Amino acid sequence: MSLFAAYLISTFPYSETLTKVLAPMGLEVSSASQSASFPFGARLSGVRLISTRAASGGLLIESPAVTIAPAFLSMLTMHPGVRVKAALYDGIVNVMLRPSGSGTAISYDLDSLDLARQHLWTIPGASVVGALSGTGNLLLSPTDIAETGDGILNAARLTFISALASSPIRLGDGHSKFKLDQGTLTIEELATSGGDLSLSGEGTIQLAPDPGDSELAIQFTLSTSPVAASQLAMLLAILPHPPGPQPYLLTGTLNAPRIH
Repeated sequence: MSLFAAYLISTFPYSETLTKVLAPMGLEVSSASQSASFPFGARLSGVRLISTRAASGGLLIESPAVTIAPAFLSMLTMHPGVRVKAALYDGIVNVMLRPSGSGTAISYDLDSLDLARQHLWTIPGASVVGALSGTGNLLLSPTDIAETGDGILNAARLTFISALASSPIRLGDGHSKFKLDQGTLTIEELATSGGDLSLSGEGTIQLAPDPGDSELAIQFTLSTSPVAASQLAMLLAILPHPPGPQPYLLTGTLNAPRIH
């Protein structure tokens, strides 16, 4: 490592800057070790992101390797920020964070995250397999879950596994587009194609401090192939009506959803 790079590592307050950016979000980060990353930045291993909010406190995600570097453009505007690249769920996450007013502005890019390995949310008695990618922007405040934002998410090879289905349910590829405004997540587009079961929907999620208490108001339709319908007979039997053009309404909360 050059003396210049060593100087940058020793003088740029990576930990302090990251702490300042994450604190308004109710988050803190820890790592097992830190070393220099050429030409600028630091490399962290054994990274843990923890929520300090009472409603959802505890470990959120872990990454074996994270690289942090200064966001020079944000420094020129007197709002020091950081660029973060993390290995996560067998994929890569790139994030830029910077203070914005009393909150935090976030730009993110997700590349091929393995949904089967995540534990941010779970479905009782079921699991989801697939690779998630996407991009977006968020503005988070210290008092609300989120103020504004938008993004696109794409999933490849989506498969839903449930004890109520005789075999895994292939959803194929998924696409969604969303926006965020004052704590309301609006799903503008949500669709899957190329699988045993196709889904199309839109609606809103009113975010709560405890994610499980977030309120759902989503309308969606389902369609199945003849072969899939027989394989999913037990699962489809608990729905209010057979799949087709008539929509379903998903209400309740993430912890206690209801289908009408």
